Amino acid sequence: MESHRKGDLTEATVITELKRREIPVSVPFGDNERYDLVAESAGDLYRLQVKTGWLSDGCVEFHGKSSHTNSSGNVYKTYDGDTDYFAVYCHELEQLYLVPETAFETEMRLRVEDPEIEQPSINWAADYEFDEQWPPEDTTSGPANDREAIIETLRDRGVDAIDAIDSDAPYEAVLRTPDDDLLRAAVRRGSVTNGRIRFDTSGTVPGPEAVDYAVVDCAERGEQYLVERASYERTTSLRVTEPEQAQPSIKWAEEYEFGACWPPG
Repeated sequence: MESHRKGDLTEATVITELKRREIPVSVPFGDNERYDLVAESAGDLYRLQVKTGWLSDGCVEFHGKSSHTNSSGNVYKTYDGDTDYFAVYCHELEQLYLVPETAFETEMRLRVEDPEIEQPSINWAADYEFDEQWPPEDTTSGPANDREAIIETLRDRGVDAIDAIDSDAPYEAVLRTPDDDLLRAAVRRGSVTNGRIRFDTSGTVPGPEAVDYAVVDCAERGEQYLVERASYERTTSLRVTEPEQAQPSIKWAEEYEFGACWPPG
């Protein structure tokens, strides 16, 4: 079967599997988005990129990159925050898997059989079976003590940070600049995955009409970052290492370090 026909078959199968589980699913109009489906759980929307997995040497393999052809030949591009999850369907096993976009760079193998030689780390297919992964856990909005700790760190920096917990505001804090400007801020924990600091993977930070900046606290790097909310649409990531393949635009974490960005110019 031609690859594009196989892709259409896989997408139709994934939609069927989602509907069988009574999961609301939508298909974006046109071909302009870098995700194939939108699935809903408890009011949250998740962008799914559908991939065909194939069985090889006891593993389900799939690629986490897209390709197109131009005058220079084949061009490959990773999704890098453009989707939330890969919905991987293996026709040989009639099995659906759900893999976070942050779990790997360009390709992944989900092992279904024991390897002949012992390996230090294995991605077991059973751990990524759809029903084991759905609904996704919300890991973007930490508990109240996380927020308080982040705000306290801002104050230690000498920033006049006002905790907004007692209000109905969609932001967590108000930051006062030395010029007495007030900035609405969301505060989030960030984590390093595959060379990127990721946050807001479920779209929990309100839009730029409600929030001016996101303060991202990454304990692994002992650093806070200041990201203008209007600079990205739904999710974003800050690069700390070079990607495996060249990318047209990269947000380097060091350019967003709080000390270098405060106060905003």
